Amino acid sequence: FTRVDLDYNKVYWADVAADLDKPDLNRALDIIRGGNDLPYQYGYSEGYKMVKSYLDLHPDVSIEEWTALSPKEIFEKGNYLENYQ
Repeated sequence: FTRVDLDYNKVYWADVAADLDKPDLNRALDIIRGGNDLPYQYGYSEGYKMVKSYLDLHPDVSIEEWTALSPKEIFEKGNYLENYQ
């Protein structure tokens, strides 16, 4: 069982933000699983918060609609970066 970290840690985000679009499997796994100074399961917590941010702003969107969105759409339309301002 993995506990979701609901905090928005600017230090961790600054560490990963520049790597999100890079095709580096090892770095992607570090982000998802945690490692290299990131907490355990960091990427899973961030992913949960990204979807939650989107759904909080769009509560009337059906499950079928939001699950058909791309990760980029969920990230952008959920105004996720505002959590790190």
